[in-house]
Amino acid sequence: MNKIDLAAGGLALCYLVHDGEELLTYRESSRWALGRLPEGVALPAGLREHGWSQRHINIGVGLMGLNWVGAALAGLRSGGRSAWFQNALAAWTLHGFGHLGLCLLRRGYVCGAVTAPLVIGHGVWALRVLREEGVPRRVSAAGMAATLPVLVAAHAGAEVIARLLDRADAAGESAGSSEADGSNGSDGRADAARDEGGR
Repeated sequence: MNKIDLAAGGLALCYLVHDGEELLTYRESSRWALGRLPEGVALPAGLREHGWSQRHINIGVGLMGLNWVGAALAGLRSGGRSAWFQNALAAWTLHGFGHLGLCLLRRGYVCGAVTAPLVIGHGVWALRVLREEGVPRRVSAAGMAATLPVLVAAHAGAEVIARLLDRADAAGESAGSSEADGSNGSDGRADAARDEGGR
């Protein structure tokens, strides 16, 4: 495995480590961030007070992983020449600075801050490797900005899936409760019938 392969594969590895931290800590940080939005910004009920649900976070992290891991695989297949890979790598590196900036703004911990130095360190190293190995540079502002709609789509998709699963859970609980009530009613009628027969 050469340096370019390590640069590409490292993106996927960094995603697993960094977003593993986010899985554990994103909810509280989302409550803080969403709570700071202006009151004029319309949000779903309870989101401003409680932040994203853990189910939403789990799904959202997985959906975003399709972008990061997919970009890493594109980098591996193309020897680092993929525009998707290079722009994702650059955006990934910059987003590490975003975590640290939010820490300064909050004057405390924000999810992802512990592993942000890993994100930045790997990104800077990987971009330098591409340059030193003579890989044509395909990073652009538009290419990096393409990550933003992917992020929005991941959150929107996570919210839709989470709500569908919540409804399915509620329907299952309702059905289970109805069956339990029916069973209790049948048992009660059977007991009453035995009592009547005993008389």
